[in-house]
Amino acid sequence: MGADRVFAYGAAAGLLGDLLLGDPRRGHPVAAFGRAAAAVERVLWRDDRGRGAVHTAV
Repeated sequence: MGADRVFAYGAAAGLLGDLLLGDPRRGHPVAAFGRAAAAVERVLWRDDRGRGAVHTAV
C-alpha cells in the first residue's frame, strides 16, 4: 500500500471521526498539553545556562 493511499485513508478517518465526535467541550487534549507546557516553563525557565539545559531536557 502506497504512502499516498495510507494518507488518504488516515485523512478520511480523521474527517469522519471529527464529524461524528467533534471537539470535546471541556478537556481538549491539545489545550491540556499547552497548559502543562506553560506550567513547566513558568517553573523551570530562567535566563541561565544550567536552568535552560534542564528546561530543554524536560
